[in-house]
Amino acid sequence: MKKLLCTICLGIASLAASVSAATVELMPEISSITGQGYNSAGRLANNNITAADVKAWLGPAGRADGWYTTTGNGDMRWGQASANAADQTITLPNMPGTIGVCAGLKMTIENIQAYSGLTFSFSLTPPGTGPTYTYSVWYETTDGDLVELCKGSRGNNASQWNVSYDVTDEQLAAMKTNGNGKVYAVIGSSGGNNGNNGIIRDISLEGTLAVPEPAAASLSLLGLAALMMRRRRV
Repeated sequence: MKKLLCTICLGIASLAASVSAATVELMPEISSITGQGYNSAGRLANNNITAADVKAWLGPAGRADGWYTTTGNGDMRWGQASANAADQTITLPNMPGTIGVCAGLKMTIENIQAYSGLTFSFSLTPPGTGPTYTYSVWYETTDGDLVELCKGSRGNNASQWNVSYDVTDEQLAAMKTNGNGKVYAVIGSSGGNNGNNGIIRDISLEGTLAVPEPAAASLSLLGLAALMMRRRRV
């Protein structure tokens, strides 16, 4: 009897531990960033960004998942973002002659049905003066359309910009019903002067696994114990 109760307690403790460790990082590491020009890069870098812009830049079927940067004037010597794999940061420069610079991510969430929540977040340290910054996150439907999850912009006030967005229950339900698992994130800067660089840190897309509630799991274990005790008496 004591051995059985000990087993039950250990099982409940194990379930509680699994609940507390149910958040996983879905976003890939920043190992490199690829230059990919776009004719309307200015819209990508500001709050007028559209689903069509993101789809044309990052969405073509032949474009692999990964990190991308727009190119100023179609030339990699102008306006490209850069990645630092060692500290997992992205630098957004502002250079004369460009209309904005963007860093973008195309990624796939495998088995999105397994998640009960998604959170997108990042921190951006701007220079002392200059550019305006924007971000947006999108998902792709099974029909190939892009749907906006969140979007925001901020002028430069020289303070760090911390963004965290929890995908709503309604949005996640729609992603599970109509989405194909593809997710896109774009962070851009526009305006500013030569040498005014913004640094993106701690960019993340975390998923919360749909695990049993601790109370429900405990009741299941207790029910199993009762059944075992009844069978022993018989």
